Formats: sequence, C-alpha cells, structure tokens
Amino acid sequence: MHAFISFLKSRQFFLHLAIILAVLFFFFFFLLKWLNSYTNHGEFVEVPDFSDIKVVALNDFIKDKDVNYQIIDSIYDPKQKTGIVLRQDPEPNVKVKHNRTVYLYVTGMVAPQIKMPKLIDRSERQARLIVGSYGLKIGKVTEKLADCNGCVLAQLVGGKEVEPGAFVKKGSVVSLIVGVKDSYYNSMPSDSGDVKEPEID
Repeated sequence: MHAFISFLKSRQFFLHLAIILAVLFFFFFFLLKWLNSYTNHGEFVEVPDFSDIKVVALNDFIKDKDVNYQIIDSIYDPKQKTGIVLRQDPEPNVKVKHNRTVYLYVTGMVAPQIKMPKLIDRSERQARLIVGSYGLKIGKVTEKLADCNGCVLAQLVGGKEVEPGAFVKKGSVVSLIVGVKDSYYNSMPSDSGDVKEPEID
C-alpha cells in the first residue's frame, strides 16, 4: 500500500497521466472535427423553388443548388401543362442541410382512366354536376323528342355512345342527348335561339 501511494506521488505517474490526458484530448478533438465535417454542422442551404420546372430540366436546375430531388407522385390536372412540378416538400426558401432530398409532385403525362358515370335517365342539371365531379367536361347538348323533358337519353364521348362503367380518360368531353316532349317544344317561342330543332326518329 505504501509503495502504491509513493507511485501516485512520483514523477513517473504524473508523466503517464499527462500522456493519457493528451491522447484523450486529441482523440475527442479529432472526433468532433470529423463529426462536424460528416454532418456539415452549421452549414445550410435554402431550398430552391421548383415550381413550374419541367421534369426534363430538373437535373440542370439543381446542378449548383446543393440539393437532390425525388419525384414521388404524379397528379393529372387538365388545366396544367404536363410534366411540370406542382408541389414540393420542403417548401421553397426553407433552410436545410447540404444535399437534402426535395420530394416533388409533378403533373402526369397521361390522363388516368376512370369509369364513365351513369347519366342516362337523370336530369340534365344532375348530369352536369356528376360530369364535373368526375373530372370530365360537358360538350354539346342535343335535344331529341322523347316522353320526358330534360332527361338524358344518351351519353357520348368522341361522337360514340359510352356505356356506364366503361373506361374513359379523365378530362374527356361528354356530349349529351336530352329528351324534350313535343308539347314542350311547341310551346317555345319560334324566335328562341336557346332550343335546337329536335331530332325526329
């Protein structure tokens, strides 16, 4: 015990202790430096605005932006050009780490297929509402003599009748043939431009 206490008071012990502390200091110093370099600690970039950038131009767009991108979804919107960025995550101007991946939502290149709704036997007003809710468009409305007033007799896409449940492209134009009774037609003013000459079978 006396020898151990004497060693703790010796010059040799303090020399070894100093060497150990120096090694530990340099070890943690270089470890922190490496971690800061690996994580780019304290270095940020602003997320660029990808809005309306064409998909084919994305690689050139990010060359000097210090971020990456990934397209995660395509959304078909007939009101927008195809193949452009609609939304992004994170939002523009947000500060992020270097080489952060920005997730993009782009407009679809091809219209998706949807099932044609049943418009026959419904009123023209109901048909218009249904067509809009399905992402379709109303085209030409033609009147034809029938036993009902304002009821849909046929639904057409591209000039051909389409059965309910058949697949059509979203955004397609749907034309309607609407019934009109003979008595209703005869009651209309002769100079009215709102009612077309009905078809007679």
